[in-house]
Amino acid sequence: MARVNHPIHSRQQQGAALVVGLIILVVLTLIGVQAMRTNIVQERMAGNMRERNIAFQAAEAALRVGEATGPFATNNVALADPQNWDGSGSNGNIANFDADVAAAPVYQVGPPQYVRVGLTLPPEFRYIYPVTARGVGGQPTSVVLVQSAFEPSN
Repeated sequence: MARVNHPIHSRQQQGAALVVGLIILVVLTLIGVQAMRTNIVQERMAGNMRERNIAFQAAEAALRVGEATGPFATNNVALADPQNWDGSGSNGNIANFDADVAAAPVYQVGPPQYVRVGLTLPPEFRYIYPVTARGVGGQPTSVVLVQSAFEPSN
């Protein structure tokens, strides 16, 4: 009967492959979880950008309607805080705006400013009206305000 000598250090290495395999599995799991978190954040950013785009298009449409229809009168009421306008006291709205928005886009035409145009002599002055529009996206919290300085044609 032949005797086989096993080295002593072979007993100390038993289970090392299991530990290394578990460590690799934990690292791969952490990488997978991080990839899922990154994907969720990117999906939220894309959704927010879509909401802003819808709100911007609604506000732009209301601005164009406001520039086309007016009213252009010298007794128009100015907005108290145009940057935080909530849409109240508007001159008009676009009731049949063809998009999934939380609220119809609205516009407001303010009182005209008598502005000098050009550098010619004699000076030339014209009435320029501030037109402010407010658009809301699919969610009521996505709001865009745009404003233009408009000179109506005579």
